[in-house]
Amino acid sequence: MESSSLHSWPDHEFFKNGAFLTSSDGETVVLGKGGEVFEVKNFIDSDSPIFYLKDFYTDTYLAYKPQTFLECTREELQEVLSDYEDPSSVQVSGSADDIYREDFLDLKKAFSEDLKKVVLISRENYSSFQGERSVKSLMKKAFEFGTGIPYGFWSKEYGIIGSTPELLYDLEGDLLNTFALAGTAKLGSEKELLTSKKLKIEHDFVIQDIKEKLSGFTDGVEIGETGLHPFKNIVHLKTDISGITKEGIDLTELTGLLSPTAALGGYPKEASLRFLKNTRYAQKYGKRYFGSCFGLISEEMKSFIVAIRNVQWNGKELYIECGGGIVPDSELEAEYEEILLKRNAIKNNYL
Repeated sequence: MESSSLHSWPDHEFFKNGAFLTSSDGETVVLGKGGEVFEVKNFIDSDSPIFYLKDFYTDTYLAYKPQTFLECTREELQEVLSDYEDPSSVQVSGSADDIYREDFLDLKKAFSEDLKKVVLISRENYSSFQGERSVKSLMKKAFEFGTGIPYGFWSKEYGIIGSTPELLYDLEGDLLNTFALAGTAKLGSEKELLTSKKLKIEHDFVIQDIKEKLSGFTDGVEIGETGLHPFKNIVHLKTDISGITKEGIDLTELTGLLSPTAALGGYPKEASLRFLKNTRYAQKYGKRYFGSCFGLISEEMKSFIVAIRNVQWNGKELYIECGGGIVPDSELEAEYEEILLKRNAIKNNYL
């Protein structure tokens, strides 16, 4: 990482082609600018740090190898971002909520012993993306969000900025830390969240999924107590999970196995992905990064977050995607309300 004046470092080159990721403890931010973006199936053996954004449906990644890097504290970066303008107002240009309802009804008929949980998503579209001005305001808002892990990546074709409550994994030496995060309610409904049979089932699927996937990479998996994790106007069930990794593990294999998690794809993984690939939503919006993972591999940092609670753009259109876990006992209106709850938390902050 090179040293530089932080105030002059985020320049036009950065806002044209750049990325950033906050450490899981929230204290450090790594930024990159310039360089090149290319698609890979395996992580690259490189002396330079590389950002990776995984495709949701396949084990392929957008690899971003910046020309220049900078590491700073979160506090230092937020001081710079405070000078950026707030975003101009945007208008809703469409949504996929009707498609979500149809996919929900199809899913209810598809549940079986081989398909126990699926995470359906919807989206709302907005006009319009305003280039550097939008990137600046979205980045500022990601750090002002007040909770979660801020992250972002953008190039000429596509961009994503958000602050996620969910860590895929953080590897420090041979210690791997992660957690199960599933089950959502409005802030103030903590008692109902802790006693909901449906949400406990949904959460337990995620714990079981992570435990099964880590079994081949660690010498034992430790499961913590389930508690509450507030995130703006909502609260989640959260269970810490950790393990000591075996020598010589393959990070490409580990990352591809863990993502998408049961909290964003479903359980079992392969059955849920087969269903999701054939939904009306997937037929309309084929390329998807929401709910996959984004991370950085360097000598100092090997960390991946789950790419949720974000704003994305493609061309001149901004959009917000949100999802929720569906199990056989799920009710359409309750699940749709959860979609709106998450969407509004993002929209009210960023847009």
